Amino acid sequence: MRNTRRHPPLPERPPTAVEALDRGLRLLQMLRDYGSLRVADASQHLGISRSSAHRLLQTLVFRGFAVQDEAHAYLPGPSMDAGPARLAWTKDFRRLCQPHLEVLSRRTRESANLMIRVGRNVRFLGTVRARTVDATHDRDGVVMPAHEASGGKALLAELHDDEVRTLFGTGPASGLSDLETAKLMTDLAAVRRHGFALNVEETERGVAAVGTAIHDRWGTAVGAVSVSTRADRFAERLNGLLLPLLLDSRSQIERDLAELDLG
Repeated sequence: MRNTRRHPPLPERPPTAVEALDRGLRLLQMLRDYGSLRVADASQHLGISRSSAHRLLQTLVFRGFAVQDEAHAYLPGPSMDAGPARLAWTKDFRRLCQPHLEVLSRRTRESANLMIRVGRNVRFLGTVRARTVDATHDRDGVVMPAHEASGGKALLAELHDDEVRTLFGTGPASGLSDLETAKLMTDLAAVRRHGFALNVEETERGVAAVGTAIHDRWGTAVGAVSVSTRADRFAERLNGLLLPLLLDSRSQIERDLAELDLG
């Protein structure tokens, strides 16, 4: 009997395709399939100059879809295998927090960030970048390891230690060595004592941040807010300015959040 189920034909490249976007997507496919990519390989494969290939790859790094190792090869980044958050309330959550981020950034003169945790990672829902020449970069849409980001640590600290160990697993597949796991547990214990978390050049060279968890009306952590700044001025500004304003911003967000049904 003839099989009447047929797969549709593969789509042809549309004549209206955006060339730069198509090249970026092809680079994503190469990273996915090859696991490692150099500028020369990308240039040859796409038929473009090395400088153009470098700009495309750096854009993927900026959005978390690629990282560079010490040999300057490009590897898949944390955004590559990050599935959708599937949280219907994230748009409302971001909309509620946006004015608070703007106030926090203006008061601290530093960049303010909003994030949620999805598994082992945190996803930045938004950034209000400081209006200064040395402001830290926009993290909107970026995915980072939760155990390195300040807001990620604050959210992990809401879990019991056993839950954290289960989340990260054990052995090579966990991505954490025994020493790194021990450090994480020490960090989380400090977060639970103090109510905030620190990240000093763990996610980005020259950048430090302080973050704290945001709770809904029932006391459940639903996200985190952080302030990021240059690492060389972080210590002198932390206790006197950044931390008090961050905690005040969290209180204001939680007050508004108590009146919103996130479903």
